Amino acid sequence: MKATIEEIARIAGVSKTTVSRVLNNKTDGVGAKTRQRIELLLEEMYYCGHSEAHPLQAPRSKTVALILPDITNPFFAELAKAAENYLSKSGYMLFLGNTDFSPEKEAQYLKSFISKRVDGIMLVSTAQTCTPNHRMPAKYGTPCVLMDRKLNSMPYTAGVFTDNEYAVFRSCELLIRNGSTSIAFISGPKDVSTSLERVEGYKASIQQYGLPFDGRLIKFSNYTLDGGYNAIMELASEGIHYTGVIAANDTMAIGAIKALSELSYRIPQDVEVIGFDNIGYSRMCSPPLTTIQQPIIEMGRTASQLLLNAIDGKKLKDRRVYLQPKLLIRESTRKE
Repeated sequence: MKATIEEIARIAGVSKTTVSRVLNNKTDGVGAKTRQRIELLLEEMYYCGHSEAHPLQAPRSKTVALILPDITNPFFAELAKAAENYLSKSGYMLFLGNTDFSPEKEAQYLKSFISKRVDGIMLVSTAQTCTPNHRMPAKYGTPCVLMDRKLNSMPYTAGVFTDNEYAVFRSCELLIRNGSTSIAFISGPKDVSTSLERVEGYKASIQQYGLPFDGRLIKFSNYTLDGGYNAIMELASEGIHYTGVIAANDTMAIGAIKALSELSYRIPQDVEVIGFDNIGYSRMCSPPLTTIQQPIIEMGRTASQLLLNAIDGKKLKDRRVYLQPKLLIRESTRKE
């Protein structure tokens, strides 16, 4: 079903201005119950603006939306830049939505971008499992491509991902070959697919090489500098011994290095450290960080290309692209 802003205002019993405030995510002047009622109508009726055309038949806006969980994370900033560079060469403008890991903000961005008639959406979700909000792009005919993180039970499965399990398996394998028998793993949040896949890679390597598994060595954190720092301090407060640390991203690895230095550990002589992503800062920290190089530029370009193909009418069902990471050995680990 399609509706204009006038029809939604009439059914909701409010003014067009009130509906417009909800569409534009303005917090003032609209009560919580009224906002909820309008949002439900928007979802049920699909707001078509001033055009009566079906979204698939409407003129293209030459705009694409990218929804990210944290633009301050260098990985996501580099990913956005790679996507924007590719899209601009194809004549498209990129709109950015930063959710701050908030499912509510993610839902608002999805609704807003669909209502503003973007031609397609690229999504790095804060969630692991699909919600009704995640089904809106498919419901309203807006192509959507996932990046970096998967969503269970999606109505579409097109996306570009890294082989996370293999990457962490290789990191752990390097430390084991260097003589480590006790390796700490600093993971991301428990409810994100990349975190769970990287934990599985860690467990698989420990099992493959016959090391005893100690769940206390796994610390779930939040992909930030403070997250890595606090994880190391928590291990110290618990008196847990380790000779190697793998962090699920470079930002946490850099935070871990700071904590280890404050605890008077020498890197890599006492503790070896490996990160994940190969952000620009990874080679500039002290010591330069051994890390997994994610093909960030390729991920941004490939996802953009998939989305533009979908906008052109090509089917994306079950189109998943897995990019292979590479282990870069620097000075935070010993040489094999």
